[in-house]
Amino acid sequence: MGQTDDSSTRDEFWGQVGQVGARRGPLGDADEAGLWSGGSSGYVHVTTPHSGIAATDGLSAAGADGSSLGLEVYIEGRELVDRAEGEGRWLVTALEEAAGALAAAGPDVVTAALADHDLISLEISAGDAPADWVADGRLGLLLGVELPGRPQTIGSVRALSISPLRPSELAVVVAEGAAGRRRLAEALAAQGWYSYADSTRQPVL
Repeated sequence: MGQTDDSSTRDEFWGQVGQVGARRGPLGDADEAGLWSGGSSGYVHVTTPHSGIAATDGLSAAGADGSSLGLEVYIEGRELVDRAEGEGRWLVTALEEAAGALAAAGPDVVTAALADHDLISLEISAGDAPADWVADGRLGLLLGVELPGRPQTIGSVRALSISPLRPSELAVVVAEGAAGRRRLAEALAAQGWYSYADSTRQPVL
């Protein structure tokens, strides 16, 4: 059973990062809103001097039985400075599908995965991703890459970044598992990308 937080805690967290914008619903149905423990899905937009952030808003909410995923996820990049339907739409739809995958996995699976690994990976549909980020109709995601100075908890829940992967990077993860995820995170940090998402980023592995 994961921990939960509330909207005021999330507002305080994101208010320390940037300017918190309006909340919104999903762009589509890939986030499996009915499977979120709280019964509905929501997102918040945050702007900083150099980037925009799209974050889940309530993925960590508790269900009727008290269970929770115990995390919120977010994606950050310069393409997200403007509205969700702009050039960063591919990042927003990736975030939403990732949230849906986590919700569908359920609290027990997610809690166990995060207990064993500080980095996890997902494969989602290509969605709106640029063609050169897609292989066989799939887009890879790495969750949990740390950004220096950015806390990884919101109150009592985890706050995990989402980093889209180039096809060659996803291949490393598939081949090497946890070691590949760690090697990829270290390579992203070494090149100064950390968890930032950008369609112009070239492969780091």
